[in-house]
Amino acid sequence: MTRNYSGIVTGLVLSEVVAGTVFAEGSWTSSMSNVKVGFDSRTWTDRNSDSASTAIRFEGCRDENYSNGSNDWTTVSVQRHNGILPAGDFGRETLYCHVADTGYRGDQPAQDYHFQIEAFSGGTFSTNALDVPYLKASY
Repeated sequence: MTRNYSGIVTGLVLSEVVAGTVFAEGSWTSSMSNVKVGFDSRTWTDRNSDSASTAIRFEGCRDENYSNGSNDWTTVSVQRHNGILPAGDFGRETLYCHVADTGYRGDQPAQDYHFQIEAFSGGTFSTNALDVPYLKASY
């Protein structure tokens, strides 16, 4: 009987260690439709309770004025909130997201964040818009 309990306890401890290193502290999924350059995502709070990299994933992006070409891309910046001051830019990632792409910004300090659309294929005119049917932010 003692052997069974020790196996269960060992299994629980091991699952906590593995799960803690594999999964990020938090994430959310959404979509975007008809967005323009300068669009800001929702805000999330990274409490920095793990060492997970902040990641932004887009799947199936396309600009609305062209067909869904294999070269469609989007540049996003991760912004850290600074109270009443403007948000700080923590780097940009160009996602080649016709199929799917993920940008990684590393482990960020505890704070509130959002991403901003900086540019996209076909986004040179103010009338052009971007659609992303699936996106995921993990932190």
